[in-house]
Amino acid sequence: MARLQKAGTPLDIEEQLTHPRSPMRSVFLDTILSPQSGPSTFILDHRDENGLHQGLAQVRIRPGRPERDVVFMSPTLNSGNGSHAIWQRLLAHLCVQTAESGTLRIYARLPLHTDELQIFKNVGFVEYGQEHFYQLDPSVDRTEVTSPLELRPQQAGDSWGLQKLYATFTPRPVQNAEGLAQGQWELVKRRWGEQGRRTGYVWEFDGDIMGALHIRTGKRGYSIRTLLHPDALDKAEELCQAALRLTTARPKAPVYFTFRHYEPGWPHILPILGFKPLTSQVLVTKPMAVRVREKSNKLIPALEASPTEGAASTTIMSHVRSEVNVSKNGVPRRKRKTTIPVL
Repeated sequence: MARLQKAGTPLDIEEQLTHPRSPMRSVFLDTILSPQSGPSTFILDHRDENGLHQGLAQVRIRPGRPERDVVFMSPTLNSGNGSHAIWQRLLAHLCVQTAESGTLRIYARLPLHTDELQIFKNVGFVEYGQEHFYQLDPSVDRTEVTSPLELRPQQAGDSWGLQKLYATFTPRPVQNAEGLAQGQWELVKRRWGEQGRRTGYVWEFDGDIMGALHIRTGKRGYSIRTLLHPDALDKAEELCQAALRLTTARPKAPVYFTFRHYEPGWPHILPILGFKPLTSQVLVTKPMAVRVREKSNKLIPALEASPTEGAASTTIMSHVRSEVNVSKNGVPRRKRKTTIPVL
């Protein structure tokens, strides 16, 4: 494993940019922190008439959610020696194993238009979006950036407001692929040994959350992600400036900004603030649960047969209405009953 981790492909770009983690370290942490969650690292060690085939695949649990991400694959596809077949066998195996552990979805982030993407598709993964990464020019002095937006730290009670904000502009196919983003923008308690740190802030207007941002802080830099209501797109530049102000504790550390393809305006706004395009990736997922239709026996109340059943095509029902009037002394007095036929 020590050899394979040096010749593999990390699939979490954001983590690699801010606070990379070695696969070996992940094995130790998962063994200590979540030994009951099922395997997270899969090794292929197979010999046949064509020689020895060795590979490594690693997944990571999303905290508080029955979902996992494929974060590392080895060897690299350009190494040859049957690497494409190794990847396909590893992916097929880890899908089966993680499904048996109760995982509902598996995700991955892959380079665009590559062999890696095609192999994932071969084992049942489907595309549902794209993400674009921009990097701030090192010459920009973040200590001089100002913003009129007033942000406050994200609180536990903001979950519903953030969920509504996410659903406002996120396409329905993306929401379905991500399970309606249950907990996607929640700040879970940091676990011991977790790489980097994530903080959240929200912008409120008239009691509604109109914007939010998350900053991932690592030993190699900062990564910024935002949510912005479609009716407040004119505040996008100010929201990004507010995020930059929150990274001034380490003014020399690199800053990255990530947005999705359906979030408008950022390709035009980020260059104004000093950001330059860095890379892009495609988002893929594979659902582990399928709908199963089963027949079940259920009792249905039977209709009582009438003496004239079948004698006429029209059934006549009677509805009895009581008419009540009031006597001179104010005492209610029942007058008569009228039977009204109802067809």
